[in-house]
Amino acid sequence: MLKKNILLIVFLGLFVFNISLAYGQGIVPSATGKSCAGGDATYCGNYELNDFVSLAINVSKWILGIVGSLSLVMFIYGGVMFLISGGGSEKISQAKKIIVAAVIGLIIVFASFLIIKFVMGSMGLDWSGKIAVPAAK
Repeated sequence: MLKKNILLIVFLGLFVFNISLAYGQGIVPSATGKSCAGGDATYCGNYELNDFVSLAINVSKWILGIVGSLSLVMFIYGGVMFLISGGGSEKISQAKKIIVAAVIGLIIVFASFLIIKFVMGSMGLDWSGKIAVPAAK
């Protein structure tokens, strides 16, 4: 079962990656039949490392947003479970476990965000993936 889940995640990741490359970079043929949008070389398949860094940044934004949202949903679910427990110690302990897991999930999301920001800052990039211009003194 675990192998099926891993294969499904890898397949979906590759599918999303291919779709984002095709539609996000404009290499899908337009209504005129041209595959290069506006004749720009970037849209003709001539990619640079910066394009892939930008793609990785966009994917990380989506992943962090989704995981953060799921953590919030689990936090709410744990709170509702706590409210409807009716004083049963087993249900209260289950609700506490859910809330603790949601808090740990939020900590992981924030730590991932900080790591990504640190690595991008070390490479001289801002959050959009472009070269960061230092502030004038």
